[in-house]
Amino acid sequence: MDTLSPSVIPQGGRITVTGQVTNSSAEEWRDLNAYLLTSAEPFTTAEEVDAAAETDPRSEVGSRLTGAGLFAEIGDLAPGATVNYALSVKRKDLKVSGEPGVYWLGVHVLGANDDGRDAAADGRARTFVPLMARKGPETTMSLVVPIKNPVRRIFDGSLKNLPGWQTLLSSEGRLGRLLQLSGTAIDFPVTWVVDPAVLDAATSVAGDNPAISAAPTDGQGATPSPGESASPTATEEPSGDPTAEEPPELSSEARAAATWLELFVSQSDEHTVLSVPYGDLDLAGVLRNSFRDLNEQATDLSALTMERLTIDASPVVAPPTGYLPNAVFPDLDPETMVVVSDVAAPGSEGSLIEGALGHQIVLTDSTADDGGPGPTPPFSALAMRQRILSAAAVHALSGHRDQPLVVSMPQDWDPGVEWRLAQFFAGFDVPWLRTLDLPTAAALGEPLGPTDPGYDATLAYPRAERRAELSVANFLAARELSETGRVFASLLTRNDTVDEELARSAMLASSYHARTRPHAAVTRARNTTASIRSSMEQVRIDGPAFVTMSSEEGTFAVTIINELSEPVTVGIEAETGTDELVIASPEPVTIGAGQRATVRLKATSLNIGVNSVTLMTTNSDGKPVGSETTFNVRSSQVGLVIWVIMGLGAAVLFTASGIRIVRRIRARNAAHHLVLEETAP
Repeated sequence: MDTLSPSVIPQGGRITVTGQVTNSSAEEWRDLNAYLLTSAEPFTTAEEVDAAAETDPRSEVGSRLTGAGLFAEIGDLAPGATVNYALSVKRKDLKVSGEPGVYWLGVHVLGANDDGRDAAADGRARTFVPLMARKGPETTMSLVVPIKNPVRRIFDGSLKNLPGWQTLLSSEGRLGRLLQLSGTAIDFPVTWVVDPAVLDAATSVAGDNPAISAAPTDGQGATPSPGESASPTATEEPSGDPTAEEPPELSSEARAAATWLELFVSQSDEHTVLSVPYGDLDLAGVLRNSFRDLNEQATDLSALTMERLTIDASPVVAPPTGYLPNAVFPDLDPETMVVVSDVAAPGSEGSLIEGALGHQIVLTDSTADDGGPGPTPPFSALAMRQRILSAAAVHALSGHRDQPLVVSMPQDWDPGVEWRLAQFFAGFDVPWLRTLDLPTAAALGEPLGPTDPGYDATLAYPRAERRAELSVANFLAARELSETGRVFASLLTRNDTVDEELARSAMLASSYHARTRPHAAVTRARNTTASIRSSMEQVRIDGPAFVTMSSEEGTFAVTIINELSEPVTVGIEAETGTDELVIASPEPVTIGAGQRATVRLKATSLNIGVNSVTLMTTNSDGKPVGSETTFNVRSSQVGLVIWVIMGLGAAVLFTASGIRIVRRIRARNAAHHLVLEETAP
């Protein structure tokens, strides 16, 4: 079944169904006829529609219209062959009661083979079709279309599974079809819930999947200009300029991805865009384990991505599984809308709830998750349209019609090859249904509060969800990579984007999509961290084997070598293990790609002896970047010893001289007394 027009049972005129019949058997079928069937009585509640959708596709759900002119003659069909059919029946010939509700509408194909002909249908297709009164109840609906897909990046920041992404973004890929389908919503207010990591993945594909680059982002090239060194004590040994190369021509797949991204940006002005924390962060695990910084960082990265693409987007919390534990709400911004499945709030009777802490909680109708009834492909554009339209009809007949019906398409929904034939959005143009974007519908609706009957703000959270949450290892790996990226970015002189790019890769280790293979996500993050640290270790420091200080203060030279292909700004920190030896940290020095610089360090010693010194390279913020050198410093303080010896010598000299003078005076006095005694009478 490819088309159904109109999408509801009309009050008059005709209803037309078209589609295809394929002979998948190994024998020929003869004299095939296609018949329309309908059910006599309608379903009037969501529970009845849900139960009907689960019935066996072979069960009899209605009666065929077999009168003259009510069926289509198809003829013979060879094995493997396909033929189109068209059935058009007047409203008065439909065997329906005419009561408001949802009816079965199907197609049966009967024919003969070598075993003969019987009354059993040899081919079946079926769907739901609403019938509503002209002046009956009405309601409001919001349709949410997720733009999501698992994103994984390898150690150098490039996309994992590039061919898969190229297919996804092509005109016949899932994301390509979603965007084309959204483009047909001329007067229909679509709400996109977007993971900005998908947009960054499209950017990567559009560039033929480059690795993360440390190249300058200031447009000045990789070689520092003369006199740029931040330290007057540094002398540089220039290396040759790199040879400029013409960028390679982009592939056709890259150009297709660029077209997809351009179309997304242009359509964003026509739709309402809500963005989840970057990478579809596993908020349940992140906040339960007190990694609030990751949530803040992922939210900021989403905003930055949208800002870079000039897309007006609002933040939203919309977990892919539809569940969110109550424990995380204290850490969520009360101004941010929370969108979960209605199965997470079985005690609530509305689609809008005021959370216990003031959050606005939107409950999406879960019927779209199951698609339409079989044997028709359940998630084809036509099957989904009719299932959603039927959900809207029984919602209008319910006592909750004043609250909007919010329907979210499945996270990985593919409209299918024949989506163009379904006229998906046009089918919602019916007089009893008003369509609004999600923020508008939520603002106009009155959320259930604590004083309302049927209110329950306690969300259900199955044990299976709790067990599926990511472990602390994923969050630690994400945090470690993000912090390493900040250190690396501060080391690079002319690149101010690499830390953001590495942070985006880091968030993927904490994504909901990492739940399927959490250990692999940790490994990818750690491999990226190791790769960045290996790059930082290419900035080395060489020091002397041994330093002897002949006085209390002195200087010695060290060499910083930059083996990276980009300029860096490097500082030096010293560890002596004692307060008796102090080595002052110089101002950071800028070193060009492939160059080296000699820096003189000033040392001050307060003792005599040998001390071990470790010198480490740091970024401009003083964070160690990996390279270090260790050597010994002998402090003899020769100048102080000489002054002490000279002082002692002078003291001895003056003392000896004093003693001699005293002795001479005493001797002279003694001789004088002797003369006087001899001359006395």
